[in-house]
Amino acid sequence: MSDPTPHLDHVDQTIVAALRRDGRQSIPALAEEVGVSRATAYTRFDRLCDTGVITGFAARVDPAAVGLDVTALILITIAQTEWRDLKDEVAELPHVDWVGMTTGAFDFVVLVRARDLAELRDVVLEGLLSLDGIQNAQTVVVLDEAGDLHLG
Repeated sequence: MSDPTPHLDHVDQTIVAALRRDGRQSIPALAEEVGVSRATAYTRFDRLCDTGVITGFAARVDPAAVGLDVTALILITIAQTEWRDLKDEVAELPHVDWVGMTTGAFDFVVLVRARDLAELRDVVLEGLLSLDGIQNAQTVVVLDEAGDLHLG
């Protein structure tokens, strides 16, 4: 049986950090940055992908640049027996970027990006609150953001 959590040595960690900064760089450039041979970089990269450490690549997009000017965190309380189904249903709603299960006063934290407040309203009232098992939702509009969002 394989180890579900692969051991990452210093080289693996350095490769992951370099790819988080620039996922578009070539393997030869990555090898040079990390200080290993190209063959080692290819082998390590393939292993990191095969073991699920690296799960894919995506472009980080400025939400405002594509017309998504409103960002909100929605704090949700659910019926406890419904969490498995609700997690997936909430994640599939339009404009939902991310869903996290939490401890404390709320069960889920949901990141939503919308064009305007009317669209956000529709996500909350027509989307979230229409799902069976959602007991309460508190919406917090984000006024400003700093740093990169690495949730996936």
